[in-house]
Amino acid sequence: MKNHIFLNHSNLLKLNRELLERDVSIRFQARGFSMRPFIQNGDFITVSPIDNSCIRIGDVVLYSTAKDTVVVHRIINKYGKNGNMNLVIKGDASFSSPEKVDMQNVLGKVVSIERNGRERRLDTKPYRIIGLFFAGISPFSRWIYPIGSRVKHKGRKLLGIILEKLQSLRLYGLLVKKLMKENIRYQIAVPADASSLSRLYRYNRQPNLENPTDALKEQLRNPKDSGYWIVAKQKIGRKEGRDKIVGGVTLARFEPDDYPYEGWWIFGMKVNWRYRRMGIGEELTKMAMDIAAKYGASEIKLLVFEDAIPANNLYQKLGFRRVSIPELDEQLAEEARETSRRRIVLTKNIQS
Repeated sequence: MKNHIFLNHSNLLKLNRELLERDVSIRFQARGFSMRPFIQNGDFITVSPIDNSCIRIGDVVLYSTAKDTVVVHRIINKYGKNGNMNLVIKGDASFSSPEKVDMQNVLGKVVSIERNGRERRLDTKPYRIIGLFFAGISPFSRWIYPIGSRVKHKGRKLLGIILEKLQSLRLYGLLVKKLMKENIRYQIAVPADASSLSRLYRYNRQPNLENPTDALKEQLRNPKDSGYWIVAKQKIGRKEGRDKIVGGVTLARFEPDDYPYEGWWIFGMKVNWRYRRMGIGEELTKMAMDIAAKYGASEIKLLVFEDAIPANNLYQKLGFRRVSIPELDEQLAEEARETSRRRIVLTKNIQS
């Protein structure tokens, strides 16, 4: 492939056949849910030029519709008619009837999918088999996807209940700390951590966020302006760059003009539910306090839900106490009336 052109979503509708006819590969961000789970909303997909001979059942293609829009769906059948090649195309998770598309309306074939910084090439034998599988079950997607979604939801819920019961045992906490402590390291996040952070906080699953990973990268490049992201990483294997972020917290500094948020604050404590009771939250909080103290902070504050017993126990153990900030208390009271959960302000003197 000679050239690459990168398009954002707003330019996608202006795509024309001329680009692909000039042997140009096109990369853009997918929007929608009709190709789940193969293509997720927010994935980056690369489309390459094609000819009739390289189109097969199971391939994912970009084509134009009668309404002058472009769609990415899968070929589930093809046939010849009056000397022309016609395709039957349908979204993997779409419940609507398949579309019959003339080969002339096919703009290109999806050759790779990038999700959270990891690229999957579709021109490999495993993905060829996967494509044929999705094409084969397409007529039954109306029943398969709702059943599969329900089974997945129930299974995860049951697994969560079991793990929550185990995590409540003191012995569990002692064992995982002993086994995993040396496998977890703590640091200030860098731009390369943006994809993993996006997964941890599920930003990549929020359709209202245009490109959360790129937005995070910009924040991580300027921590003094946008706040310090402190992360806990689990080392996976011996290769560099394969660490997994399993916990995170943000440390931000506000000026007096930002009252009632003034001074240093901790926000967004998040630990992957599989890694709780390992002391990760405690270490993240300690590191946040150390950084704030390094830059001259005398105290640090945070918000926590009043009914979050494990979190409140942790902060009490670390020496935080509840305080009242009148203007902020009013905001939190209004929030509680809308959400039925009350957040409170805790503070700790870290001058020493």
